[in-house]
Amino acid sequence: MPDESGDAPLSVQSGDHLEYARLLRQVDLFSGLDRVTLAKLSAHLQPRSYAAHAVIFRQGDAGDAFYLVASGSVGVYAIDRTGAIETRVKVLHSGEPFGEMALLSNIPRTASIKVETDCEVLRLDRNSFIELVRQEPSVALAIAATLSGRLAAMLDQPRGTSADTLDDAQPSQPSPVRDGSPTTDQGKAAAAAAVTAVARRQWPPGRTVIALAAAVAIFALGWTVSPPHGLTSVAWHGLVALLAILPALVLDALLEGILGLLLACAWVLSGVTSASEALSGFATASWVLVVCVLIIGAAITQTGVLYRLALETITHMRGGFVGEATALACAGQILGPAVPNATSRIIIIAPMLRELVDALGYAPKSKGAAGLAMAVLIGFGQMAATTLTSATTSVLVAAVLPAQVRGSINWITWTIYGAPFNLILFVGTMGTILWCYRPPSGRSQPSSERAKSLELQRALLGPMSREEKVALWVGVGLLTGFVTQPLHGINPGWVAAIAVGVLSATRVITANTLRAVNWNFALLFGILISLATVFGHSGLDRWVAGRVAGVMGDLASSRVAFVVVLALFCFAVSFVVRWQAAAPLVTIALAPVASASGIHPFIVGLIAVIACNGFFLPYQSTTYLALDAGTGRALFTHAQATATAIAFAVWTVIAAALSVPVWHLMGLM
Repeated sequence: MPDESGDAPLSVQSGDHLEYARLLRQVDLFSGLDRVTLAKLSAHLQPRSYAAHAVIFRQGDAGDAFYLVASGSVGVYAIDRTGAIETRVKVLHSGEPFGEMALLSNIPRTASIKVETDCEVLRLDRNSFIELVRQEPSVALAIAATLSGRLAAMLDQPRGTSADTLDDAQPSQPSPVRDGSPTTDQGKAAAAAAVTAVARRQWPPGRTVIALAAAVAIFALGWTVSPPHGLTSVAWHGLVALLAILPALVLDALLEGILGLLLACAWVLSGVTSASEALSGFATASWVLVVCVLIIGAAITQTGVLYRLALETITHMRGGFVGEATALACAGQILGPAVPNATSRIIIIAPMLRELVDALGYAPKSKGAAGLAMAVLIGFGQMAATTLTSATTSVLVAAVLPAQVRGSINWITWTIYGAPFNLILFVGTMGTILWCYRPPSGRSQPSSERAKSLELQRALLGPMSREEKVALWVGVGLLTGFVTQPLHGINPGWVAAIAVGVLSATRVITANTLRAVNWNFALLFGILISLATVFGHSGLDRWVAGRVAGVMGDLASSRVAFVVVLALFCFAVSFVVRWQAAAPLVTIALAPVASASGIHPFIVGLIAVIACNGFFLPYQSTTYLALDAGTGRALFTHAQATATAIAFAVWTVIAAALSVPVWHLMGLM
């Protein structure tokens, strides 16, 4: 592969991964990164070997990569203002970086790098770096802090000195550069702008204005129109408030948790309910469970133990494409109860998946690469109802089930009742993936370079830390507590609270851990639990159930028809409302209908969790979006993923229909 200047390197080799790890740890540019983040960054490094006198890049070339000298030496050369004289301003040796500014800005190179003696360098492509920053913003902040310190130290340098030249070379005397090279102030401004662009959250004012206008219109219409027959004025106003926030939810104009708080505000100010009832969901054991599980998931992820387990899984996979895809999907199911956020599980595995695909010899966007990506999507993301804690949405759905059946649904009963449906769905969807995406025979051999990359990541992680061991044992203890609930009778929320206490006492949970928690979802969760209470007290749930029963009443007599139509209805809802909100809303509306027809409300909740998370279009599923972004859109196209989306939907309907006889034997129908 040619380098930026068109001069090809002597060869591409992998050096000693332990030596690479030592070099990376001593680079001050990465001094602000923890070992887990540094290991993730190292997955993007490309070892390259150059012969003496080769040119790695030339002054004026586009700055698109960062380099670290692993062995040998390189010279930094700058051309004077006349463009006639090129001067060597510094020689860089093992462990010294160059081209740092390229990570944050694509300004042209202000110096040439030429090889003095045969050398090996580690190359970090800017695009790969930006992808990592999207998942780990701390990388950009740490590197920006180092660069900012360097740039500040350069303020005393003459104005004609290039920031990038100094950054690359750090010469002891001013280095002449040609006209047009960025000054120190320009380089500093470029770095600041780049970091700001990474950190800034895009604000969609157009969507916000539309959502606000729609909310005002709905409120105005709702307060002037008489309540429908059979609905009290209080219940009608409560429904109007809910309808008013739906445009913002559909348009993604505001955070879901904030919308939930605004809904509670509207209820209280309009006299629909009291503040204590509007916020009653925050005083439940279910809300405690969700918050504690979110904290535990963030803590376990930060220790790096899940990253370590994923690396070991990747390293020991066997059996060709079938074995690899099956192992990845099963690994996601095993991690499910320990990391109850499907999107987080995808984010954990996505960066490694790209390296794995390359190491296994699959070309980007080939059938094999797309197949492995789809296996990860199903195992880590879409199969979110295998256990009660496989997704926070499952916990939320369990919390909004009717009160008379809520107590019978725990970790074990959820797993057992859902087993026939989940088993058929998993086997059917994975079978389709293995059949549709199986690559032709004769693929290339695994890349030794990528195999070394995995070794480097393990070396940077080092021996298992105390925090990892504590997190691992607490995770095992948490699952044990959930499984043995029928024996000890302790609510899972309090089991999780004890686990949080242990992690806090052992200093695994820190202030940074709490900052990493998805509090937006926690707020939404509390309000949605309150939604069920408000609907119940106002009679709105009975009115909605009656209207839905009028449409689906005839279907309820046929168990198979009911579950099939329910799945199709959830697919339709997923085009309008995101999974996390759609599943509990469908459960609240249809659980009473199912109960009145002799169908356990759990079945409605189970199907809603799965069917409301379709990905026919990318925007429908947060897990799909996380996989697409986490792999840099390099492994598959949406056209390739469409086959899996259709298969997942078809097998959802088939699994629901085939599970009816088993559910009947279980007494759920």
